[in-house]
Amino acid sequence: MNKLALSSALIMTAPGAVKSFAAGKPVRLPLHEFVKDDRLLKALRRGVDEMKKRKPSDPLSWFYQAAIHGVTNQMVAEAAKDDPKVLDLDRKKLWNQCPHYGQNSANFLPWHRAYTHHFEEILRLHTGESDFAIPYWECSRADQRDFPREFGISMLDGAFNKVPNPLFHAERDFFLCRYEHPHTDQVPLTTLSPRAVDDSRALGAPTFFGEDEASGLGGGVYDDNPDTRGILEQAPHDQIHRAVGGIVIGTDGEGNSTGSIGGMAIPMTAGFDPIFPIHHANIDRLWMVWSCMNGKTWGPLPDQEWFDEKPWFFHDTKGGIVNRSRKEYFDHRALGVQFAYEDMNCKPLELPDEIMKPQLVAASSPAKSSARTETAVRIDQGHTVDPKQTTVVQLFADGAVEDGHALAFADAEKRISASPGRVVLRIHDIKANGLSSDGLDVYLIPRSAKATGLMTNDPGYLGSVNLFVHSMKKSRAFDQRFDATDAISSAGVGMEQMQLVFVPYALTTAPKVEVGSPVPFGSKPVTFGSVSVFIVEE
Repeated sequence: MNKLALSSALIMTAPGAVKSFAAGKPVRLPLHEFVKDDRLLKALRRGVDEMKKRKPSDPLSWFYQAAIHGVTNQMVAEAAKDDPKVLDLDRKKLWNQCPHYGQNSANFLPWHRAYTHHFEEILRLHTGESDFAIPYWECSRADQRDFPREFGISMLDGAFNKVPNPLFHAERDFFLCRYEHPHTDQVPLTTLSPRAVDDSRALGAPTFFGEDEASGLGGGVYDDNPDTRGILEQAPHDQIHRAVGGIVIGTDGEGNSTGSIGGMAIPMTAGFDPIFPIHHANIDRLWMVWSCMNGKTWGPLPDQEWFDEKPWFFHDTKGGIVNRSRKEYFDHRALGVQFAYEDMNCKPLELPDEIMKPQLVAASSPAKSSARTETAVRIDQGHTVDPKQTTVVQLFADGAVEDGHALAFADAEKRISASPGRVVLRIHDIKANGLSSDGLDVYLIPRSAKATGLMTNDPGYLGSVNLFVHSMKKSRAFDQRFDATDAISSAGVGMEQMQLVFVPYALTTAPKVEVGSPVPFGSKPVTFGSVSVFIVEE
């Protein structure tokens, strides 16, 4: 166990961290313990099933609650065939609210905490159990990397007449998530890889808010670029979404094997999978664990208006609209949320008093971002990256720089080294939708350094290529920004002597057994158009 993982374990087993809790009080349990309680497991099934029976236009229905996170126009059109009232809803206000669609990255954690909390209250109502709470899938544990069987069977065991399992979702990775296979009982065929579930970089983040959109546990507020994410969103959040969505096996009209990306892999469909709230309960728990670790700080706080703004709309158990300020979702205990084994002697990191004091701010008042200037130079042109082996890209290569940019090639390195601001690398026009069971880490290291044995705790690590697809258009290209300031500073050489290194990693393990025909398609190459360097100054 690494030091960061050990720190996490110590927090969860400290003297005040106990499993016992007051009778009738909802406490979020680890999923592997939760499913051993027959009453709670039946309550979860019952609650999901009852929500699915409601009409899509009902705020307490499964469809409506999933659509708050994301929903496609096609799904809305299908729902309207049986429930025309969905077309009368203010869908722009109430649905597709998750921060993956163009809010700054600092919205990710508080929004999903808010969503999970209000969803949990509605689900509890449908279970009929006053002590019900959403369990969390602690997949970072070595013994919990298998997809949970209770969600992976299509029919409930032991039923006289086969009863559909309300926790089953067909649009999941066939190899990771299925417990029913005609040719083998060695299911599931794969399990999550250690890299896919690694939370050490997130727990090691010193600050919540970063110096830019892609650093800090919870990201930043500098822009509304949907392709930038804070550290916990980068990993392990994205990896679990993509692994569970993975490959959905089917057949075409001629009986040939086909494959597509599953529901959890795309924000607009992820919330319909019953594993979604279980996954996000764990992301919320990791924020809690981080908040109780020694030495954590908020970092560069957004302004008061950002905390006081009320941009999100949820529902209570009567279907009424809930519209609260962002700052009300930064303290899980104030919401009545408690996790099993949580150290109750710990006092989680609190927002400053000046932020929490009452403010009279209009709900529509926009948060202000810091004034920044960016000067850019394009330093490289397109490459293809093999998702199965390390790829090295030499920056400032001869003939790679386009003419007509704000900075001339000759003085780009000089300006970068002399800048008092941040240095941001932007990779343009990435097409990574062919990735199915692989991720891609990005490093910036000196040319003299070896491009082997690189680790995510190395100073040259920039982050991972986005895995949680932000669009239903599977061929969509996107840009991604990486803060390269620390990597350049630690390298001790000029920018012209640096190289980008793309290192693939598996999201799942190899199949346990051979089961006949191979995957209908393999991981496709990742391509990108060019690389730019931005000097960002406040």
